Amino acid sequence: MRELTGRQREILEYIISCVRGEERFPSYREIGRRFRLSSSATVSQHLEALVRKGFLEKAGRRLMLSADLRPARGVPVVGRVAAGTPITAIENREGYVDVASLFGDDADYFAVCVEGDSMADAGILEGDYVIVRRQDDVASGDTVVAYVGDEMEATVKVFRRRGKTIELEPRNDAYRPMRFGPGSGRVRIAGKVVGLVRKMR
Repeated sequence: MRELTGRQREILEYIISCVRGEERFPSYREIGRRFRLSSSATVSQHLEALVRKGFLEKAGRRLMLSADLRPARGVPVVGRVAAGTPITAIENREGYVDVASLFGDDADYFAVCVEGDSMADAGILEGDYVIVRRQDDVASGDTVVAYVGDEMEATVKVFRRRGKTIELEPRNDAYRPMRFGPGSGRVRIAGKVVGLVRKMR
């Protein structure tokens, strides 16, 4: 690796192993302990040098590997979502959908596997993965993933705002819209559907 001192190279290789093996950036304390650096200021100096040389990037107060060093793993699959009767939302990562070339490896996106056929007329079929951008501000007519009811069950539907009422519309005549009046507190938008991945059957 060009322009790196021996110690900087060792620290960078350790960071890469943590990110790729454990999916996390090591703490200053862990780096200091690993390389017997007694001061966090010394660790900081090495990390700042890696930033200057383009091997690390800053994202607010966090550090991350530069884009060409990050594993292209795509967006995380965080569970299943109903196109039909809502199902309990459990946001556990179940792997990744490899669409990094379109969406990147970005915390603003996640994927869910669709169950049911209430969105079939919109081309969203059971077994598809919908790619969702995390946002709670959506426009009427957007296809969204929403959490509904007291149990915060997950569903994919078309969002409509009609006065003070929110409707979640299916795209299959066999299903009825879900309606939520003012103050019901029983619906929360998880994000807007921005893509779809279908496995060949």
